[in-house]
Amino acid sequence: MELKKKNYEYIIIGSGFGGAMAAYTLAQAGKEVLIIDRGKWVVRDDSCWDEVRLHVKNPMYRGETPLYVDQKRGQIEEMWTDDTVGGMSTLYGAVSFRLREQDFLGAPVPGAAVRDEHSAWPYKYEELAPYYDKAEKLLGIAGIAGADITEPPRKTDYLHAPEKKLSTPSAKIWQASEKLGLHPFYLPMAINFSGKYGKEKCISCSTCDHYLCKIEAKNDLSVMILSELKKKGATVIDNTRALRINVNGSKAESVDIIDQDSCQSVTVKGKKIIVAGGALHSPYLLLCSGLGGDDSLIGRYLYRHANGSVIGLFPYKTNPEKKLQKQAGIADYYYGAVFPSKEQPIGVWGMIQDVSSIGKEVVKQNTPAGLKSIAGFLTDYFINLQCMAEDIPQYNNRVFINNAKRDKFGMPGLMVYHRYLDRDLKARKALYKKARRIILKAGGLPVFSMAFNTYSHAMGTCKMGVDKNNSVVDPECKVWGMDNLYVMDASVMPSGGSVNPSLTIAALSLKASAQLV
Repeated sequence: MELKKKNYEYIIIGSGFGGAMAAYTLAQAGKEVLIIDRGKWVVRDDSCWDEVRLHVKNPMYRGETPLYVDQKRGQIEEMWTDDTVGGMSTLYGAVSFRLREQDFLGAPVPGAAVRDEHSAWPYKYEELAPYYDKAEKLLGIAGIAGADITEPPRKTDYLHAPEKKLSTPSAKIWQASEKLGLHPFYLPMAINFSGKYGKEKCISCSTCDHYLCKIEAKNDLSVMILSELKKKGATVIDNTRALRINVNGSKAESVDIIDQDSCQSVTVKGKKIIVAGGALHSPYLLLCSGLGGDDSLIGRYLYRHANGSVIGLFPYKTNPEKKLQKQAGIADYYYGAVFPSKEQPIGVWGMIQDVSSIGKEVVKQNTPAGLKSIAGFLTDYFINLQCMAEDIPQYNNRVFINNAKRDKFGMPGLMVYHRYLDRDLKARKALYKKARRIILKAGGLPVFSMAFNTYSHAMGTCKMGVDKNNSVVDPECKVWGMDNLYVMDASVMPSGGSVNPSLTIAALSLKASAQLV
């Protein structure tokens, strides 16, 4: 832990999209900023493209403590996060969407083609649009304006274009979609395809999603924002955990932090404190700090998209060139079916995306003993389509603490409870059906569907709103009842549409931190 002092103007807990963008705005304005992150700086060597080192045997960036997750029949499952400086941006797939205009009106209402005003945003798309523009520039997003038929209005084009040469599997999906009368488009991505907006030009390799980028062509936050912040005088300390925010009345005075290796602890004072640990860890820290009570909404309304994948088997190796195969998006079913039925729910469904195959060793690790070899072999013959359905925030889905499960730092267990509504699962199932048609048209056999049980798209839990009685933070992301405590990350999003949330988190943080300045 390298702390030169114990008193800062701004303390930011977390270096993901919320924390990094807030820090950027404040540092640009000449403010003194301390960023605390439990993750480690990424090592840019051959381990970046080694799935065994990253995900299988003693994963390099696995967090120090688990999550305790209840998501099926009351069974408590241990889950582990990958903790890096830059949050999930270092390992994410770089897809960077804006929410659609209608998404700001709230989540779908089951059985109706309307939106739930209780999960509506406190402002409209038009108010966030300038900050989407800024976020796209800061992250070097590559895309083609107007190609996505559901894209919201924008005043400027993207900075640069994506890699237009489609990999073999992406070309198959693209051609099949067009034959079905659909409108495929290039996914907007935070990747340096042109060589102008990042460190190095992308080589379109197949190790992108779930991998680190050895050559820093993926424009993650550690590449584009955090390294630059250090040059502007911001202090970034890694491998350091925030234990508690010390509150006196309506003022947050300081943060207790601990070095995760040495277990040396220290208290740091701040004039303003911004919590940006993500939708699971931000409410957890607030609860550990004694904020909230039995009727508090802190930790409530957790949602994470109803994500899943349809896997198609082909009679040949689908990506022999080992190229990037996350290029095509299909938004034709975003707003659902023209003629709903029991199998096709009324209202919003979501997005279908071309997505990379999971690595052989990860597949083997998650396959029963007798099937490991054949499962690993077949991955070369798969093409996958990710189906991302919007899920509805529910009061009972939540993050809470369990004092009986103490970790090595003396912190209570981070507990997660989540269930989908029947409407969420029907929307995903409807997308599965459409994805199977695409795979069949491409010449493959859709062999199975697989739900994603991770929390990489976790949102909610510190809901933003205009009424302190049904939200945790106000429209400026300040915690109700507190003078100097803010939350700026996915946890404040009242609803999340059906697109990857990273760009929206970045934009809302830029907006909130600009108001602070």
